[in-house]
Amino acid sequence: MGVLTEGTPLSWNEIAPVCQVYRSYALSQLIKIFEKFKDHHGDSFLWGDELEFVLLHFDHSKKRVQLLLKAHEILPRLVETNKETHDDTPSIAWHPEACDFMIEGVPCEPYGFLPSYLNTVEANMTLRRKQAQEILSEQSDCEYVINMSAFPRYGNGQFIHSSTQDDSQEVAEKSTYYPDELISPNHPRMKSVVENTLARSQASPLIHIPIFRDTSTPSPFQDLSFKQTKGFRDDHIHLDCFIAGWGCCCLQVTFQAQSLTESLQVYDQLLPLTGIMLALSNACPIWRGYLTDIDSRYEVLFQTADDRTSDERQRSTLSSRCSPAPFYLCDEHNHLNDISLDVDENVVSTLTKHGMSSTLAKHFGHLFVRDPLVVMKENLHPEDDTSSYHFDNLNSTVWNSLRFKPPPLDDDKMGWRVEFRPMDIQITDFENASLSVFMALLTRVILTYGLDLTIPISQANENIVRAHHRDSVRQEKFYFRASGDDGESSLMTINEIMNGNDKFAGLIPLVEKYLNESENINSDTRVTIGHYLSLISKRAAGILLTDASWIRQFVMSHPAYKQDSVVSDEIQYDLMWKITQIANGQDTCPLLIQNRMKTNTQLNPE
Repeated sequence: MGVLTEGTPLSWNEIAPVCQVYRSYALSQLIKIFEKFKDHHGDSFLWGDELEFVLLHFDHSKKRVQLLLKAHEILPRLVETNKETHDDTPSIAWHPEACDFMIEGVPCEPYGFLPSYLNTVEANMTLRRKQAQEILSEQSDCEYVINMSAFPRYGNGQFIHSSTQDDSQEVAEKSTYYPDELISPNHPRMKSVVENTLARSQASPLIHIPIFRDTSTPSPFQDLSFKQTKGFRDDHIHLDCFIAGWGCCCLQVTFQAQSLTESLQVYDQLLPLTGIMLALSNACPIWRGYLTDIDSRYEVLFQTADDRTSDERQRSTLSSRCSPAPFYLCDEHNHLNDISLDVDENVVSTLTKHGMSSTLAKHFGHLFVRDPLVVMKENLHPEDDTSSYHFDNLNSTVWNSLRFKPPPLDDDKMGWRVEFRPMDIQITDFENASLSVFMALLTRVILTYGLDLTIPISQANENIVRAHHRDSVRQEKFYFRASGDDGESSLMTINEIMNGNDKFAGLIPLVEKYLNESENINSDTRVTIGHYLSLISKRAAGILLTDASWIRQFVMSHPAYKQDSVVSDEIQYDLMWKITQIANGQDTCPLLIQNRMKTNTQLNPE
């Protein structure tokens, strides 16, 4: 979500001359944060999730489904709905997302430390969908809100409902297929992000996605619209603008630690799991109407969020603004930071002089080599020393797989937090709740049993690469450190990592052990968690499919599919209607969720 401050965004030409001044404000604020909160202890374990939704319009007579550009209409009503206080119904905070067919909903209040909160997550997710759906249904019975990581034919044909933009017309971002009207008019900074990324990089993006080669796929496959474009590749789909990636939806989970020390520990132990959980949540096998050889959105985001200049791209020491987490943060894990990256040594020196550990200072030193991408004219210079706006804004416009979030200066109730960011959004509330609750429990297991899962950063990065591969859960092996061994990592399957082998108990059995040793879990919560763990266990074992594998299987078994990698309007319509029915409980899919996996979740903890 990031910082959504209203204001007048500056152009890149206006930002460039003041970058260093802006960073100096941000550094001063970071120092104040550190000095104010470094010794703060005793914060409660709080956590929350962020869900991004897609709005759709179905034309059943033509068997067509399109993206519905209506977020700007329904968001004010959703906000108004949640201003009314209801004792028995939690309030939802609704926010604009990058595109006008997307909305984001988060609980207004975080989930608490009591185990009974774990039995409220799914119900809260369902409430969010229900609130949006009720508004859509007032005007039409053909409009729906769903969880979908990437709309299959996004950027292909007439994919926008009620669009006034000629699909072939060149627009501000000079995209062949993605008109400017996709960009949310409500989002305070998204248009500025797009324009300033383009201006800073001085180049339009060209994203390459390998085609899935079926029996009738042309050889070589050529994305002919880009045949004359520099960087064109045979056997690849091409996307040509930043909004192509920002139109994807994800599931994010944030955890508040008791102290700075604990937050660093949680961060470092979650970092090796980013690739593992990306693989388990894969949900994006289709891009611009073609089956591809990747299963996740993350590599597309790496490419579309890249503001580097041509010279910067030649260096291996600076990656895209959206990339794997660059460093471990604890000094004892510094030896595992085995990739050389650009660091502002003046920032590192300044922070260490104020008592910050060298490894954490290095993390921020890398952050501060970035230019501010979005600056509001009204907030260019701080009015006083009580806000950390400049630092928070800089920190929230670097989209790593993990985000370390210090407390804001002006909020004494908020502690040190870690945001886990790699997962694709899932089709159903049950799946999203399963992954969210599992991650929350895993933080408790890590701290309770002192797990050390750390592996070299280079191996963690390689895991993220492997996680994108088609059917990676069943086909790939990942670097993993079995806690309690000699400290060396080895290649293991997702099944071994989750369910165990003769050398490692498995993450799920460790969670089960933690639950069995807890005395204050009520029966409903325990049953719910059992179903969530069963889903993840069976998905890891290949008994149940990831969303990406199920979507791919649906397309390839569709009567209209011609074994040529093309996902037609008709196939997309049937796929999206099936997903809508499954998500709303009007259909089942035993390949994704076994019928016995029924939960009894509540909106409020017992």
